[in-house]
Amino acid sequence: MAPICLHLQAIDILPLIFVSSTCRTQDVTATKGNEFEDYFLKRELLMGIYEKGFERPSPIQEESIPIALTGSDILARAKNGTGKTAAFCIPALEKIDPEKNAIQGELFFHTFKLEFSIWSHFFNYC
Repeated sequence: MAPICLHLQAIDILPLIFVSSTCRTQDVTATKGNEFEDYFLKRELLMGIYEKGFERPSPIQEESIPIALTGSDILARAKNGTGKTAAFCIPALEKIDPEKNAIQGELFFHTFKLEFSIWSHFFNYC
């Protein structure tokens, strides 16, 4: 979901407020031009990504997904709404083998609220 920007315009004395979903800040628009297909993800995962509403990877996703797919650890920081959850969920889901009946990964959260939020996003990609 795109960040919502509020625009104020003075008409006489009363301000008119309207919401624009097209206003996006540089931290989500300054991409390299990659596509999710560039990462050679499973077809089912790509379908989940597009059904979730993603069109292209955000900058944090462009930087982190290729590294995570190699199995390397990542420490990254980005603003809210920039796609951090997808940046680690997508590689994690790509690495899971549904035919294998075993634990294939672990995610740790420091609060239940964060855990609930991330799990709700995680299962949307499935």
